[in-house]
Amino acid sequence: MASWKGHFDDFNSGNGYPSKSQNNQRHSFNGNSDTTSNSSKVTEILKIYDISSSHSYVTIIGLVICKDGPKSIISKKGTERYLLALTVRDAEESFINVTSWGNESYIQSAAQLIQIGDVVQVSNAQVQSKPNNGMDDKYKPTTPSPYQLNISENHGNIELYSGWDSENFRGLQHLPTKPKNDYYTLEDINVNGMSLQGEHINILAAVKKLGKVRDITTKTGKMTKKCEVLLFDETCSNFTLDLWNINVEQAQTWIAHQTVIFAADVKIIHSDFKSSMIAVADSKTIFTVDPETTEAYSLHSYAMSDTSWTNDTSNEGENVKFVKEIDPDLESIKEIYTIEQMKTKCNNIDFQADYGVAFVFLSKFDIDSEDHLITRQVCNKCRRTMKEESNFICLNPSCSGDEDNAIFQNKNALEYNISVSISDHTGTLDFCQLQSTAAENILGFKADNINEVNLDKLTQIKWNYLLERCKIKFKIKKFNSRISVRVLSLMVADHNEVHSYFSSL
Repeated sequence: MASWKGHFDDFNSGNGYPSKSQNNQRHSFNGNSDTTSNSSKVTEILKIYDISSSHSYVTIIGLVICKDGPKSIISKKGTERYLLALTVRDAEESFINVTSWGNESYIQSAAQLIQIGDVVQVSNAQVQSKPNNGMDDKYKPTTPSPYQLNISENHGNIELYSGWDSENFRGLQHLPTKPKNDYYTLEDINVNGMSLQGEHINILAAVKKLGKVRDITTKTGKMTKKCEVLLFDETCSNFTLDLWNINVEQAQTWIAHQTVIFAADVKIIHSDFKSSMIAVADSKTIFTVDPETTEAYSLHSYAMSDTSWTNDTSNEGENVKFVKEIDPDLESIKEIYTIEQMKTKCNNIDFQADYGVAFVFLSKFDIDSEDHLITRQVCNKCRRTMKEESNFICLNPSCSGDEDNAIFQNKNALEYNISVSISDHTGTLDFCQLQSTAAENILGFKADNINEVNLDKLTQIKWNYLLERCKIKFKIKKFNSRISVRVLSLMVADHNEVHSYFSSL
């Protein structure tokens, strides 16, 4: 991606900053017209992580990574006050919430001046400890700093910063504010379903389509903007993200099938209209666009080249059709791999998927445990798992609301859900998914008949394969940093074929 040019070692800007008078300040927004009253209170410029309880007022320089407002609130005295909330960052693990208070014109002017991605200097800001009851993090972005800053039209000011080190701060906009591996795949959200209702989670996804910006009138009569964005990743073709207000403006620069976002603290809810789980950005959410992580690079490559899902964006993407990947004929799969070669292939940053053959031992084949289910309910149309906690409703947006669903009198079906571990002399791969048709061939009966088979029968079948040399045909795919193996066929290997293969090594 063109914007991904930063390097982690470029983010340090030294131990201090030049004073404000030494820099070329482009714009300033100071609510106090009497500049001499503030000049006597000028504070030294601090790094965010140096702020402590010993400081009453501080000045910081950093990148605006989140913005919320303008908003109005009614005070205890019955008067209306306005605020603009910002999150400012000056290092990878240092960012803090800043709230600017004032009358309507003051806050409106500040909101027009300061945008996400700007480098700013916040001067003479009051230091305040976060509330112990956690209310601060409930409605604001979660920050590592135990403090928050306040400025007003009567004290403090915020201005755009254009000092010699301003570009060092801009690189911070491509670093996620949460650990790079701390996120759900879109399939994870669908699988977990209603158990995530109301939770704030992190998502790494690519943009599939931007919907139209709509003007919405709230119940209180205020005008706001809304935009629906379709996301996708290697695990899910369509997932809805609802944006409001400031985030709508930010999203207008996103590019379909190119932009990757790390969304920290989006809220997951069940949409009755879509009959599926969706994500909603709120006042806690921070978006990192085109993040500088290996996982994001991999997803970007996938987004640019993916052909396994259609891109039918008619009707603004609300009924995008699901297209199932079609595996090749098993007889055409002939290239032989070891476990080590499978892992090495997945380490290639450009690798997406491949098919192959392997001679392996089944080191785990747990089909005869009383407390371990080996079947699952799936949607008859898209084959996604349907959970009891969601009343066995398909949560795939590609299915929800589709007219073709009317032909399914029984939308769910029972299929095998068996994972195995495969091993050879080079290593082991756990959690390999045994394709349902392959499981039927091994067990000798369909999943619908599982209740007619006792555990002794399953144990007998298990020991026909467990720790035996088997020949498998598989599909291997990389989901971000994880390896996914789907076993398309499995049989006890022919001794002569195994001997011939190892003799040729």
